Amino acid sequence: MRPIRDFALFILLFALALPALAGHVSETVSLSAGWNAVYLESTPDDPSPAAFFADLPQVERIGCYESSVYSALAQIASDGTSIAQKPAAFLVWERGKDSSSTLQRILGGRVYFVYSTAAGTKTFYGVPACPRTTWQESGSGFATLAGVSIPAGETVSSLAYFREGPLGVDAAKKPHSVGGTAAAAPQYTQFMAFRGSPTLKAGGAYAFEAESVSDWPGVVRVSVPNASGALSFTSASALQSMTVANAGTTSRVVRVSYGASELESERKPPLKLFIPATATNASAWVDFTTHDFSLEAGASVQLAMSIDRTKIDAEGGEYAALVTVADLSGTKMRVRVPVTASSEAEGEANAAYPKGLWYGNIELSQVDHMSDGAPVAAGGAMRLNAMVFVDGSSTPKLMQRVSVGGRRFSAVFPDMAHNELAATSGTFGNLVQFDWVVAADAKDNPFRHAWHPDHGTGFDVTNRLAFAWRTEKGDSTWEYTPEEVTYGICTWTLGGLSGRGDITMRGTFALRRILPVTKLEE
Repeated sequence: MRPIRDFALFILLFALALPALAGHVSETVSLSAGWNAVYLESTPDDPSPAAFFADLPQVERIGCYESSVYSALAQIASDGTSIAQKPAAFLVWERGKDSSSTLQRILGGRVYFVYSTAAGTKTFYGVPACPRTTWQESGSGFATLAGVSIPAGETVSSLAYFREGPLGVDAAKKPHSVGGTAAAAPQYTQFMAFRGSPTLKAGGAYAFEAESVSDWPGVVRVSVPNASGALSFTSASALQSMTVANAGTTSRVVRVSYGASELESERKPPLKLFIPATATNASAWVDFTTHDFSLEAGASVQLAMSIDRTKIDAEGGEYAALVTVADLSGTKMRVRVPVTASSEAEGEANAAYPKGLWYGNIELSQVDHMSDGAPVAAGGAMRLNAMVFVDGSSTPKLMQRVSVGGRRFSAVFPDMAHNELAATSGTFGNLVQFDWVVAADAKDNPFRHAWHPDHGTGFDVTNRLAFAWRTEKGDSTWEYTPEEVTYGICTWTLGGLSGRGDITMRGTFALRRILPVTKLEE
């Protein structure tokens, strides 16, 4: 793949990659007369500057520093020498000059210079983006503009928010505000430190002198491995991951929480989080609510996520929500990540869970002795293949043979006279029972031998096969997982074998959904 060398082209492609539906946040931009430094946490649905500032005609000019590459770090040649960086670009938009303006998109996670002839306020809904800051070393001739991403209405000291980055402790106390009324250029005014560190506001943007070149985003670094910057679940099997790293120099507690979009029209999809196995607990998928992580300096945690398809409407639709990552250790920094999910309308080849063909195995390891007590361990384990088809009306059917992909799967039961057997009672995922009889003269009756004169006819053998989705303790195991694997306890009772009563075999089962269909070919 050829690298994108034109940064403006990259910005355009990045904007086009944003999902049509995504978790939105509400954001307010307040402008004073003259120059303003504005930090935007989110990207508006229409990111063109003319559209974004259409209701603020007093805005005449917008500027934005952007490096010609994403990372501001110097490149190293094969001989070990440094490759000089390309100069940072200052992109500009001017009202009435859209075609000649170099700034074509307003994107979240960035700082913008805004020149306004009068004060004004704008509130909008946008799709949040991870912070992107290009730190330039002091004396480089370029200003480093950094935004403060904390909850609205909150404040934080400059020292607390920036000291663990490339600024250095002393420089962190000396942010510069951006202002002035001269249209030619903004003015930088250093905060007076007095005692301690100046207070910075949520959504504020400030100029700094940095000690080194860096792309440091703040103490929390969030990475989503796709160009849209969103956790996007577009198919029934989609998995997504997100990395949360401590980009500071001290240990901290980071809270990751899941919540609804701030746009009321967007529905929150049911998000699940994978919890790896520990010394005391097995791995599991759990409903994603709020989880705290203790991270040492430089440490990270990777979160695997999926959507619970059992709770998404069978009619299809789109969903959107937000994952918020927040530092609980002093900086108040937060990063919000949009979540999107969609489900297609159900059809014969796109069945809503749990409809479809389930294939797996049964392992019977216990047997009672002619109903004279509870099942006890048998001399060995009997392993059988099993197939259950849940049709379009949610009726479970025990299958004997199905051709899938040119291969024929087979199970031991029911008898050869039937290819499918509807459940006698119960629902898939709770308790399902199948009953059938192997007739005395059936070809597969074990007590009939066609070549023995005395065994031309056997006797009826009744069968009752039951699947119970529960553990030995009685806890339900019916829980959706992205692997679509379910398990539980299986019992198989045989009657008519002797006058002393039935024989019951007992064990476990595990089934995986291999086809999401509502109808099987004959």
